Amino acid sequence: MAEEILRMSGIYKSFGGCKALTDVDFACNRGEVHVLAGENGAGKSTILKILAGLFEADRGEICLKGEKVKIRTPRQSQDMGIAMVFQELTLVGEMTVEENLFLNMEPVRFGVVDRKKIRRQAETVMEQYGITIDLDAIVCKLTVAQQQMVEIIKILLHDPELIILDEPTSALARKEVEKLFQIVRNLIEKGKTIIFISHRLEEVFEIGDRVTVFKDGERVDTKLVSEIDTDELIRMMVGRSLQNIFPTKNTQITEEVLFEVKELTGKALQQVSFAVKKGEILGIAGLQGHGQTELMNAISGLYPLEKGEIRMKGREIKVKNAKAALKNKIALVPSDRKTEGLMLGLPVRDNLALCSLGRRARMGVISASQEKAYIDHSVKSLSIKVFNVNNPASSLSGGNQQKVVLGKELGIDPDVILFHEPTRGIDVEAKNEFYNIMKNLAKQGTAVIMCSSDMMEVIGMSNRVAVMYEGAVTQILEGEDITEENIMRCAMGISV
Repeated sequence: MAEEILRMSGIYKSFGGCKALTDVDFACNRGEVHVLAGENGAGKSTILKILAGLFEADRGEICLKGEKVKIRTPRQSQDMGIAMVFQELTLVGEMTVEENLFLNMEPVRFGVVDRKKIRRQAETVMEQYGITIDLDAIVCKLTVAQQQMVEIIKILLHDPELIILDEPTSALARKEVEKLFQIVRNLIEKGKTIIFISHRLEEVFEIGDRVTVFKDGERVDTKLVSEIDTDELIRMMVGRSLQNIFPTKNTQITEEVLFEVKELTGKALQQVSFAVKKGEILGIAGLQGHGQTELMNAISGLYPLEKGEIRMKGREIKVKNAKAALKNKIALVPSDRKTEGLMLGLPVRDNLALCSLGRRARMGVISASQEKAYIDHSVKSLSIKVFNVNNPASSLSGGNQQKVVLGKELGIDPDVILFHEPTRGIDVEAKNEFYNIMKNLAKQGTAVIMCSSDMMEVIGMSNRVAVMYEGAVTQILEGEDITEENIMRCAMGISV
């Protein structure tokens, strides 16, 4: 019988009268990968932050290795052998990897930082768990995947027994995910226990031993991964089956061209051309680093163009910067909501109103009544779960933050809306909501362009797919030609 390393019983937590956890029981066995699944705001991160000492439960009991413990601070949690790698990385970008690893805990010899000991300890941990990173590299110059490796090395220096990974794959490409999973397996072989939060259903079955589902601050159930399938997992998460996660594609597509780009050339782009017809969703696909991000940023005015045309309903427009893009009713839902889409410290209401302030202003004064009506409409129409719109955007779950980003962009009544990784890091129910919003926007006459690294998302949502390779569109697929094999061939520069 498996040895139980952790048991949390009757955990209750509320924030300002809003219940986050209601008498939750959760247990984890030694040497397993235990996945936590559920919608955004279901309570997964809250219970793990209680375990990590960031929050203190209002009531409940925690037993670690059979002994009742009190965890009131992150240091207490760390001293008990618990470590957490957060979704938002906590590194100092201007410092080296080595400096970040030992920040505020540098070993000292004769009053001087012992750099040889630092180097030796870091190299030992990397060798032990199969991690490779340049210790002299400046952190801000590393990729997100490499920075995440630094965070993992940092916690492994303390030799924890229980490791919490909060959505570690949300910003990683497939190859990077595979590398991370190999490290997770190495950790398990070394006797560690992993608690893993993921919104990617396929990852639950790929890496998990058991899965616990949370919903509305309560634990729904715990199952062996080997005993359930995807549909049962979804049913546990949302209370109903979502056999068809993607809505039926719109078939009423006209030949009317709403938006067109011709021979766009600029940063990482080589003569990119495509058109978006009324009623369709155009997908942008390709392997990471082949110009997809640069294309979205160029259309939305964030990157300058060397040459090329952008046409709206047959009329050429000039998009020299982001302000010009908004003026021409081009909206962008960026890939990183926290750093590119929101001002996390500002209230939800201010974030929602940001792009469309001028629409409710007269002689430089914003109408308070119009502002309130707009905020109320956005919250209701997008089903944003927020206790108070005056709370900071940082207080919302990832899916609700993404809805705020979308609501902000919809405030300009866009003629073109660019979705860049629209469902990254959000739960299956929120994904379904986003997919339906995208479909409805296309049906209503908005040109919808979606760039995603999720192959199934591209296939499930797109009427046509423009595949990029080395900064150019190699081919535009449609109908039955939109398959995983065809997209991958085109993404490697091979015509179908």
